[in-house]
Amino acid sequence: MRRTPRLNALLVLLSTFMVATDVRGQDSDLIRGRVLEAGTGTAVAGAVVEIEGRETRSALTGSDGWWRIAELPAGEYRLRIHHIGYSERSLEVRVPSQDEVMVTLTPKALPLDAVVVTASRRLQRLADVPVTTELITRSDIEQAGVSGLASLLAGRTGIQLEGGHPVGEGVMLQGLGSERVLILLDGQPLVGRISGQLSLSRIPTSVIERIEVIKGPQSSLYGSEAMGGVVNIITRDAAAEQWDLGIDLSAGTQGRADATSTLRGTVGSVGYLFSGGRRVTELTPGRAEETGALSETWDGLFKLEWSPDPSFSLATTMMMMNEDQRWRGGQLFHFADNVQRSARLEASWASGVHRLSPTIYVTEFDHLSRRATSPEPIAGSGEDEVQRLVEGELLYNLALGTHALDLGVEAKRESTHSDKIVGRERTHVTVEPFMQATVDLGKWNIVPGARVSWSDQWGTHITPRIATLYRPVSSLALRASVGMGYRAPAFKELYMTFLNVGPGFGYTVRGNPELQPETSTNYMLGAELAHGWGYLRGQLYYNQFDDFIETRVVGDSSGIDVHTYGNISEGYTRGIELEGGVTRGGFRAEAGYGYLEARDAAADRPLLGRPAHSGRLSLEYGLPIGLRSAVTGVYTGTAPVERTEAGLIERDGYFRLDLRVAQDLPRGLEISVGARNVLDAQPDNWPGFAGRHLYIGLGWQGANASDEFSQP
Repeated sequence: MRRTPRLNALLVLLSTFMVATDVRGQDSDLIRGRVLEAGTGTAVAGAVVEIEGRETRSALTGSDGWWRIAELPAGEYRLRIHHIGYSERSLEVRVPSQDEVMVTLTPKALPLDAVVVTASRRLQRLADVPVTTELITRSDIEQAGVSGLASLLAGRTGIQLEGGHPVGEGVMLQGLGSERVLILLDGQPLVGRISGQLSLSRIPTSVIERIEVIKGPQSSLYGSEAMGGVVNIITRDAAAEQWDLGIDLSAGTQGRADATSTLRGTVGSVGYLFSGGRRVTELTPGRAEETGALSETWDGLFKLEWSPDPSFSLATTMMMMNEDQRWRGGQLFHFADNVQRSARLEASWASGVHRLSPTIYVTEFDHLSRRATSPEPIAGSGEDEVQRLVEGELLYNLALGTHALDLGVEAKRESTHSDKIVGRERTHVTVEPFMQATVDLGKWNIVPGARVSWSDQWGTHITPRIATLYRPVSSLALRASVGMGYRAPAFKELYMTFLNVGPGFGYTVRGNPELQPETSTNYMLGAELAHGWGYLRGQLYYNQFDDFIETRVVGDSSGIDVHTYGNISEGYTRGIELEGGVTRGGFRAEAGYGYLEARDAAADRPLLGRPAHSGRLSLEYGLPIGLRSAVTGVYTGTAPVERTEAGLIERDGYFRLDLRVAQDLPRGLEISVGARNVLDAQPDNWPGFAGRHLYIGLGWQGANASDEFSQP
């Protein structure tokens, strides 16, 4: 048979294709596997899997811990798996492989490679920050099993909660109260302080990726309200998967019923996150009474992140919270309806050693206070207060090898509209440039910084700080700092006038527009020794403060005491904090102790509400079957709470014990049961400490993974 030239050419091309296909099938293949946590067997998301050999490729594990790398030439390779929260693993593998590569990672006791942002207003490793920073990770949040931020922070060393007036849960750092601790959401300040306190119970843990806590004055970077420290709440980012959906339900005693849902993912170069939830309990934050109490909160978070290339990103975040509270005082029911809104638009450009990040931020808090003799408020009644903040910020970061320069300027307009303010509305404008430099001298880093705060009310104020970090060896860090703190008087202290009366009591408070800003000087010295399996950390601090603002009785009007505010207190807080932890497979243990002395030097008396001793102990253990258990004990020592003619009234020390057990189930389900305050400790004279709470929870996590995890 004769073949035509066209047919011959076709047969040659077909044969060549078949041979090439056969060779490719023999010489290249894919490899896949899963990364799990040692001990617990739970999936490790976000681990980087690198394969090195004839080709170098990488992949990222999804929320279920799975990864895959395709089209690799056959041969021997080294596989390296690393994650900021786990010790690195490496092993030899062969491609093609018929077996899935299952790898377990051991959690680090202290994740020094984790990236934080609060200490320098830029991304840097936790190991490199100039001041001691406490990091609470997403894993810590999930293990705690709490739905509110206040409950999460209550178990950390050196962090005390304050009961609110009238309600709310604030945080105290180094003996400085919540009105002197700055609360940030993604690096921007939240408004919504009532009687000087911003209640952390409003922030749901479902939207939080991590929390960064820095104790001691941070006014050189953050200005007013950061005299006692900073709590920066970082919200969750988009997932690497096309979509990742999580649903959590829980119910318990004290009328608890919580439901949250979070959807996040990536479409092309755009990442997204939607989160919403509802929390109900028959308690009000900061108060222990259960009779007639109720708190219902709705919250939502929306985030979009666009990053078309590594040098540019644009992100927007919007959050809303609606909170209805009720509690009983005497014969009256009290009501607080709170609405919180915030929106942020941030861009970032990077070019070589330069990075520029402008941000526009708006936040508002609407508080309606009412009273009634029945459990339902009277429509159209009450006193309304609206707080607003509009802020523009520009950050510039310069990286010169291991040296760095961080510059920024913030312009803010704050306003308060209230029936209690003479003239009903007050507005302040501030402009605050700041700088911080990092000078790297090898094992020794010196970090000077300063902020200039200009206000249309108080003029110009400068807050400098110098910090240093010395690493004689890689596992040991020595830190020291000296800095000034600063807090401008709040609107309430300056302008508000209100009357509070009830059965058997009554008083009025008048603002003082002549108040001056508070100032402080802080000295800190710390040491940190860390290996992959354990760490020890200690810190000494001393805060000398001047012109603290406190209330004082200035007269009597028809049998009702008249109070006002004045710069009357001088004193100090000083103490020591010690912490340590170890990890071994699925076992983790942490312990901490804090000693605090806080005194009003002018009157030679202790400051109220500050316990001298506190401590914590937490034990966690996980089994490969997906069972995880945790025991946490928190001790709070005796504290003075009230001064009377007969002397000080003290609150007895108490011990709180929390338990939680969680079990993984098929198809991404998890069930958990727990008890908080197992011993039912109910100390007197403590307005925010409720009794025993039992709960059960059910969660589900599902994801649709993209095939494009592999990166050349």
